[in-house]
Amino acid sequence: MAPNDPLPETVTPGGKDEDAALAVRAAKGDPTAFGTLYDRHVSAVYRYVYYRVRDDAEAEDLTSDVFMKALRAIPRYEPRQAFLAWLYRIARNAVIDHVRRGGRQVSFEDALLHPEVHNAVDPDLEVLAGSDKDTLRSALGKLTPLQQEVIVLRFLEGYSTDEIAKLIRKREGTVRGIQFRALGALRQLIPSREALG
Repeated sequence: MAPNDPLPETVTPGGKDEDAALAVRAAKGDPTAFGTLYDRHVSAVYRYVYYRVRDDAEAEDLTSDVFMKALRAIPRYEPRQAFLAWLYRIARNAVIDHVRRGGRQVSFEDALLHPEVHNAVDPDLEVLAGSDKDTLRSALGKLTPLQQEVIVLRFLEGYSTDEIAKLIRKREGTVRGIQFRALGALRQLIPSREALG
C-alpha cells in the first residue's frame, strides 16, 4: 500500500449510516461486516498514520494495530458518531503511544506536498496550491502541530470542520479558528504570485 494511493469512493461522509449499520453487525460478531469496514477505511487510516511516521513498515504495523484495537473495541462503538472519525481517534492514540515508546513521528508539513494538494477545489487552499514545495514546506514548518493537522485533514483529506472537530475532540468553532489562523499565517509566510512576478 502506498500513501498516495487514491482512497476508495466509499470513504465519504455519505457512507456514515451504512458504516454505522456495518459496525453494529460487526459488534454482534459478523466478521464480513468488519471486513467491509476494513476495506473501506484501511487506505485512509494508513495514509493518516504514514504522514505521522513516514516509514512504510511502521505505518503498516500501526495501521494493523489500529484495526486490531478497533475490532476489540467495536462493541463499545456508538453508531451516532462517524465510524471513520472513531478510527482516526484510535489512530491518533496509536501514533501517540508509538512516540512514547520511542518511535519516530514527523510533522504534517510533508503531507501537504502530496500531489493531490494542487487539485484541491477549496478556495482557501489557493495559498497552498500556488506555492513551490520548498516555500510551502518552510511555511508549514512554522505552524503548530495542531494547525498542521487541521490543514491536512481539511484540505488534503477533505473532511468538514464538523468531522475534524469530532476527530480531534475540539468544538467546531475552535477548529474553524485554528484553520483560519493557520491559513492567515501561511498567507503571511508565502509570497503571492504577483509579488514574485
